Amino acid sequence: MSHNFGLNGGVHLQSRSKQDGLTYLSNQRFSPPVHLSKPYFDEESRSLLVNLSCPTAGLLSGDKMLCDIELFQSSSMVVTTPGATRSHFMRKGLAQVNQYFRVNDQSFLEFNPGSLILQGSTNLEQNTSVEVSENAEILYVEKILPGRIAHGESFQFKKFSNHLRIRKNKKLVLLESFSLDPSNDSVHAWRNAFPSPFYGCFYILSSKLKNDLPTRQKIHGLKSNNLLVGSSKIHGSVGWVVKLLAGDPFEFRKAMKTIRELLYDDLGRTPTAFRRY
Repeated sequence: MSHNFGLNGGVHLQSRSKQDGLTYLSNQRFSPPVHLSKPYFDEESRSLLVNLSCPTAGLLSGDKMLCDIELFQSSSMVVTTPGATRSHFMRKGLAQVNQYFRVNDQSFLEFNPGSLILQGSTNLEQNTSVEVSENAEILYVEKILPGRIAHGESFQFKKFSNHLRIRKNKKLVLLESFSLDPSNDSVHAWRNAFPSPFYGCFYILSSKLKNDLPTRQKIHGLKSNNLLVGSSKIHGSVGWVVKLLAGDPFEFRKAMKTIRELLYDDLGRTPTAFRRY
């Protein structure tokens, strides 16, 4: 007899906008391990802020978490989490996170969760699909820590697989896939940079950024002995990727905040203040 342990849940969100430009959730469903806090409409940025929280301890072996978000009618939504997501110790098996983002009709989505912490002996697979229409925009952010660094844990996880597919106007513009396994050389670049690196990545797609990234030089100017940062254009000139590695949490938080603000400048938008609670 086989047993299927673990939670199988997640969140489905759809947003639309009213005639006055007010974005609202037209459809919402969620189940453990995800909980949806009350959305907040930010008047300054004209975006709907949604906090997703994980009331359970984090991701455990056998868990399958789905995040399905779709925007219509020039709506603007910022999705974040009040804290980090922890992928816990697993004797066997793995946890799976599947994410689907579809941004239509001149809408804007920022998906910017807290850090993903890969704790000792964890095994996690993440699959992300992004669909962006002609005049829609997205800022998709990833933050990854190779362990509970404050507890001296670093690169003690089993494996982390990350697969990302981005389509613009139904055409594939980015396909990124990597696996981190401390038992082989896949983590050498991270380990050689800093003893306990903090990884961050911004994927930004907008028709405003076809020719260049106006703040690119300012972003590259953030480099220091404790911070590596670089950027590259996405295929088809539909957007940019900005990646960084930091050597400590202070430098990491500062760089992530600064780069986010600069990218918002490039979009001509006002960043939504995170109300994490």
